[in-house]
Amino acid sequence: MIELLKTLSSITKKAKRENKLLCFFLGNTKKLENKKFYFTPVRENERIIFFGAVVYNDSIAEKIAKIVDGKVDYIFVDIEKKVKSKNNKYSVVNIERVAKEEIKKSKLRVYKANDLAITSTETLVNKFFLNDKRGLGGKKIIIFGVGNIGFKLALKFVESGAKTFLYRRNTVLSNKFAETINLVKPDGTLSEVFALIQKPKSLKDFDIIIAATNQTNAITHTQIRDIKKRSLFIDVGKGNFSKKAIMQLNERKIDIYRLDITPSYFSYIENTIYTDQKYAKKNFSKSFGKVRLVAQGIVGQKNDIIVDDVQSPTKIFGICDGFGNLISLTQTQKFNFVKKIKKKININFTYD
Repeated sequence: MIELLKTLSSITKKAKRENKLLCFFLGNTKKLENKKFYFTPVRENERIIFFGAVVYNDSIAEKIAKIVDGKVDYIFVDIEKKVKSKNNKYSVVNIERVAKEEIKKSKLRVYKANDLAITSTETLVNKFFLNDKRGLGGKKIIIFGVGNIGFKLALKFVESGAKTFLYRRNTVLSNKFAETINLVKPDGTLSEVFALIQKPKSLKDFDIIIAATNQTNAITHTQIRDIKKRSLFIDVGKGNFSKKAIMQLNERKIDIYRLDITPSYFSYIENTIYTDQKYAKKNFSKSFGKVRLVAQGIVGQKNDIIVDDVQSPTKIFGICDGFGNLISLTQTQKFNFVKKIKKKININFTYD
């Protein structure tokens, strides 16, 4: 924990000096390694600095939470159940409970690390085929390792029109996953997901190859001998490509993308800050006698007035009908309504 204390000391000074928000991500993983936890790199942009730790049991999460609490603005805790319990080594728990018991000073929020990885993967794939008029439509995608991440990616890709193939050593599960996705996909989606019974000997027919497994050497050099140069390779699981496969792709100047989820973390922090501000009680609604102003994004009561900012309003966006819609007004009615409200609460409105 000495390294954590040193890092915290230097980063808190930097954040204060540069007037930046400081965030800490407390993650957990079921991947077994010969250590109790590891730190993630420090990342920053013009507004935010964040770093974190990934733990393998809830007792370590508890210790780290105690140390970090009060020294950062936000602590984000991974809510997926992955790690062993400190009280029962045979029980799998999430670290949310111990974090909530220990964190009293910093703002505590939750996140799902896998979902951030999924967002980053989808964004990268769409960027790669941005100049293709059909996008992912008609593309053939194979996903190795159909767990939480692989399953959700497959659903997203098939919804985009891609023909998606799943390979997992447990073929019973991969078949069930494919059936489930084909059941829940939109009715208008013609593309389907297929579960492969055997690991393909060649990947030459696939446009996108995604490895999202905890298996090393999941993709070998023999599978990529005849690969198309335009194929997209993504190593989500990290370490899924054999050394010979990497060498062969490098020789052909074909890149393997190792997923960088940094942008997703920044986006998630910004979204959290926005949500905190948007739905804070003081920004939610404000009453002036019988006149009630409300923010966008809530179902107002009948005759509530939706404005741009309940604390310092300048624009009216509409009048609630009490059922989630707006009362329809002509331009003359809007003009007369603004005059009436100005007299009641003495605020200079315009009706958008």
